[in-house]
Amino acid sequence: MSKLRDVGIEFLDAAPVRWDFEAEVAAPRDAVFGAIAERADWPWFPGLTGERYDGPQPYGVGTRRHIRMAGVAYHETIVAWSAPSRWAFRVDECSVPMGRALVEEWSFTESGAGTTVRWSFALDPTPVFGAMKALAPTVMRALFQRAMRNLERQLSS
Repeated sequence: MSKLRDVGIEFLDAAPVRWDFEAEVAAPRDAVFGAIAERADWPWFPGLTGERYDGPQPYGVGTRRHIRMAGVAYHETIVAWSAPSRWAFRVDECSVPMGRALVEEWSFTESGAGTTVRWSFALDPTPVFGAMKALAPTVMRALFQRAMRNLERQLSS
């Protein structure tokens, strides 16, 4: 596992690379926040498996989370938890050396259609990630849009 720098939520504004994606989810903000932050497993997110939080609920800042996505393992620490509007984590370790530091923030605002979900991805990339940097925003946007459609279907059933 590759260790990443211990950064906080402020890294969102200091990262050399940052991408932001938005989608509308036709569901109440509390339900959307709960499906994303309060559950370790995300059956609606393509390729995500083996998710779990360390310790019992309630989860919050400082809680550790472990996931696997497309065969890559991540160990994360929650750095922001403000239900139902904001949830963020930093990646502490990754099985692929893609970054020196990485923070993801998920924010939720009420909208006419339900909830606007904003996913911010802040990264200090390594040269390994450099080769993918040009394609990453397109791939990530498509993945995020698909995940939000899946989440909307899950929450409506």
